[in-house]
Amino acid sequence: MVNMQAQQQPQMPRLPAARRPDLELRELLEANLRALHAIFEDHQRTLAASLRKVTELHAEIRSLGTAEAPWVMALEQSRALLYVALRELIVGNNDAGVSLAMPRT
Repeated sequence: MVNMQAQQQPQMPRLPAARRPDLELRELLEANLRALHAIFEDHQRTLAASLRKVTELHAEIRSLGTAEAPWVMALEQSRALLYVALRELIVGNNDAGVSLAMPRT
């Protein structure tokens, strides 16, 4: 009867002598800290790259607003070309006498 009671009780698994719960917790916390450190460094690199990109974009946007910007120069050249082309179209060739001279202001 004593043997039957011993067989019916579930026995708790024993921890090996080298495996202590406080050491497992410490290892777990250290692993967690290393993982958090890696995530932190990754976020720092991502933020630094984003900041560099924003700085570059800011410089490009500022350069668009200057008078020396390529689009301003192209617009100015187009305006001058259109002015000359329209003047020739309206006034015509003075030698042919096709149209009247444009009044000068």
